Amino acid sequence: MRTCFHSVGLPDRPLVEVIGLAADAGYAAIEINCETLPWAPPHLTPAADAGTRRAVVAAAAARGLPIAALGAHVEMVSSDPARRAAAIAFVEGCIDLAADLGAPIVHILSGPIDQGQDRETAWAWFRDAVQNSTAHAAKRGIGLGVEAIAGHLFHKVDDYHRLCAELPDTPFWVNFDPSHLVVQNEDPVRVVAELGARINHVHLKDGKGTFPDFSFPPLGEGAIDFPALVEGLRRAGYGGALSVEYEAQVYGYRLTEAEILNQGQAFAAALAG
Repeated sequence: MRTCFHSVGLPDRPLVEVIGLAADAGYAAIEINCETLPWAPPHLTPAADAGTRRAVVAAAAARGLPIAALGAHVEMVSSDPARRAAAIAFVEGCIDLAADLGAPIVHILSGPIDQGQDRETAWAWFRDAVQNSTAHAAKRGIGLGVEAIAGHLFHKVDDYHRLCAELPDTPFWVNFDPSHLVVQNEDPVRVVAELGARINHVHLKDGKGTFPDFSFPPLGEGAIDFPALVEGLRRAGYGGALSVEYEAQVYGYRLTEAEILNQGQAFAAALAG
């Protein structure tokens, strides 16, 4: 396994600077945030022109950091057909962007359902979106991962099993983020034990409390037994990135940029071995 830094942890820095800082801190790979969050703009989107794409590739290559993944998180189950279509276009654009950057993985989420929306109808929309996006990713040589998110339509371990059953011929992957599971009293060990062969990317983010009263504290300050999870990942044959996804500032934790980078790298390196 290798250490990786998710660029969302330094949202106020340009991407090229984040790449340099991650390399200086000793990370072995970089993950790029393409999501617009209330506290963090995207570092890159499908709107990036060819020159910008070349500059990112050059910056990563110059520092010896492979681009491990792109987070193409956008709400995909809006009751508005135009918004659903735009979400699919965004995800497919991120897949094309990943191909240009040499990043092998793009991961997505469902988003929450609209108030009053029928859950089964929304599920069908997301299932179709996963099927179509995975097909597009396969054409570009990209692995599409799905992440379970607290408060979203797709949020628990059994949702993966249902999606596998309903899409038996669709080779989607699991983007494993244990933080969103532990704050729902879901056991993240189940993902490793039951779906380990489908995991193609791992986020390191801690969690404590119970949704909706929860937080994502700095690594080691929450409820997740990371050594046990990583040992399970090893047994499952996982050899990919352990990507530090720092979002603790949203919950009142105040670490400096150096602390975010260095503490995260030390934590991930101890697990990666």
